[in-house]
Amino acid sequence: MSAVAKLPATTGPTVAIVNPNAQSGGAEETWKTLRETMRIRFPGLRARYTEAPEHATWLCREALEAGASTIISVGGDGTTNEVLGGFVDPETGRNRFPEATLAVLAAGTGGDFQRMWGRSSLSRQVDRLCAAEARRVDYGVARYVGRDGEPKLRPFLNVASVGVSGDVVRRVNDSDAQLGPTLKYLLGTLQGISGWRNVQVEVRRDEGPKRRVDLTLGIVANGQYFGAGMWVCPDAAIDDGAFDCVEVTGMSRRTLVATLAKVFDGRHLRVRGVEHGRARSVEMRPVWDQAVVPIEVDGEPVGQLPARFELQVDALRLRVG
Repeated sequence: MSAVAKLPATTGPTVAIVNPNAQSGGAEETWKTLRETMRIRFPGLRARYTEAPEHATWLCREALEAGASTIISVGGDGTTNEVLGGFVDPETGRNRFPEATLAVLAAGTGGDFQRMWGRSSLSRQVDRLCAAEARRVDYGVARYVGRDGEPKLRPFLNVASVGVSGDVVRRVNDSDAQLGPTLKYLLGTLQGISGWRNVQVEVRRDEGPKRRVDLTLGIVANGQYFGAGMWVCPDAAIDDGAFDCVEVTGMSRRTLVATLAKVFDGRHLRVRGVEHGRARSVEMRPVWDQAVVPIEVDGEPVGQLPARFELQVDALRLRVG
């Protein structure tokens, strides 16, 4: 990643948005052990608890409109994604609060966004968060067809993906929470692969030519990890002004399973059928309009193709613990 440029501190209240259901329901107790320390470190800190899907977006937007200068996301990647949504205009995808800061405490099960800085305990994250400087970073905006058939917009800080991963994420989210994140993703991945059929998709990056591919998996990444530790884009950086894009095409189930083991240490980019590139925008459309090609965004199944992914460069103030 590029050198961190220090940004001037902003004044205003700090609000923590806590997902009590993160960590399979353990995040609420974890937060209670940190609450007094956080209030000492962040005088005037107020905490709000999410009560339903997408509630974090509403809570974040309400706090920012009331003048909050820092929003701390306490939960998993999905919680951080929803909190980011509170910064972003739902029509344009632009950051409505460019001088406010999004801070992240990874208290979920997967924690893929946090992995770029190393896994650590929440108490250690708090120490690092207090010492961290706010920095300008990029984020992505996905425009796609929602599960209700209507056009949708959703920002993402880490990774969006298309194809077999969308089915995998659905299976993972429906699986037994007691299995643990890595085992859940491995089992969900194997189940998703067993039922997947490649689909013809038209892909275009930036203003380049349209290409027809036999899509197995498409990755549009701002961050490096997804799937509870899969190092899918080892060279990605959240402040380099471009997505890292990976296309897995024409791959059989047997080859895909064999390639899976290589993803955890980044060796998959050398496998035949895996192509890597960079872009600021990516468009994907199924050749056959009736084809259902699922999309996941920051670990959440959200809809299907056609879709367009756009990068908002240098558009968000971020602090990470």
